[in-house]
Amino acid sequence: MAEKIPENVVLCVDTSRSMIRTDYHPNRLSSSVDALKSLVKLRLETDPKSTFAIVSFLEKPTLILEFTNIINVIHDHLDSLRIGGKSPLAEALALSVKVAVRELRKIDAKTPKILLVSDGNYLQTDTDLFKIVKLSRSLNIKIDVFRIGETSDYKTMKKISELSGGRIFYVNSPESLVDAAHSFATDNVKDPGLDEGSLVRNPAILRKIAADPLRVQDLTEDQEQRIKQLRGEADYKKCSICFSETDPSSKGTFFLTGRYCPNCQSPFHIHCLAGWAASQNERNIKQSGTCRCPHCFYLLRIPSEVSQMRKLRTLSALSQKKTESKGPIAFQAMKKNTSDLEGDDLYSSCPVCNYIFELEQDVIECGNPDCGSMYHLECFSKLTNHQCKVCGSKLTLT
Repeated sequence: MAEKIPENVVLCVDTSRSMIRTDYHPNRLSSSVDALKSLVKLRLETDPKSTFAIVSFLEKPTLILEFTNIINVIHDHLDSLRIGGKSPLAEALALSVKVAVRELRKIDAKTPKILLVSDGNYLQTDTDLFKIVKLSRSLNIKIDVFRIGETSDYKTMKKISELSGGRIFYVNSPESLVDAAHSFATDNVKDPGLDEGSLVRNPAILRKIAADPLRVQDLTEDQEQRIKQLRGEADYKKCSICFSETDPSSKGTFFLTGRYCPNCQSPFHIHCLAGWAASQNERNIKQSGTCRCPHCFYLLRIPSEVSQMRKLRTLSALSQKKTESKGPIAFQAMKKNTSDLEGDDLYSSCPVCNYIFELEQDVIECGNPDCGSMYHLECFSKLTNHQCKVCGSKLTLT
């Protein structure tokens, strides 16, 4: 049996007035709900690790159900959908992307996907529909489309699927709707040549999806109360990394540099969180300026000014050591092959020629753990005194 790729699927269902049309018995929405219930049942029978969330759009989009793989719960929420209002399609897709991204921040994130079920009759609003679709594509979130019935605007539905890298199912009858549901339910077969582990390794994507830690003044009353209950009234404003209220780096109060994880509400100084990030071994995480919460592993964004400050301090320390030793610090450079690199390191560029690396190509990596820049073999030989162009370290290669 083929190996399956678990997915987090957002079912984005059009529940506007046009979905009451009876060209599908008893109407378009009821037929769509029945098909989606079959889709969910079949998918979870063959892949119980997939999960589903539900977004509906009437006058405004609404998150009906968070991600779950409990069939009865999903079916009950699908049955609860009611027809009414117009369809703000752009806002519905924007909410669907937001729901998918929130799940992507978790350490056990699955492949995200949005299934848009609509007849294509939607309300145009100030939100740029295709800007949302392009954002989805930039985050590797594909949008598959069930186009229900004969619509006057099928081009929009087709463009949504194409721009996002998804597929469109032209559903023109109840029978083709059933076929589309079966096809979607069984199409998450793993490609042996595809590394699904690279889903969220790209530093640019990591930076986009990471959540901003909450400031003290950002907390809702419920969040603040939860923190007090979990940590005690006296220490809910103490960093869970350094166990102090005063920031050891800036010497400021927790109110100024303290932050909370938006997922588990653990408190920490933003400089302590940056130090935690620097101590981790995942290179792609470091390159993206993000880190995992030390407690729940939720993906968090390190403010760029804090990352820059740490980098300047590191370079300043290196410069100081260089002055004291009257020469650059020496590190052992390492010879590697691009086939051994982790995914997106392939797309970094050589500091000498500024060209990216090719498959099965030998490269030299700077041995400075705070640098790690990579060079083409021929470019490395051109370095003045074998000093790294990025960090200035003296590199030796054996």
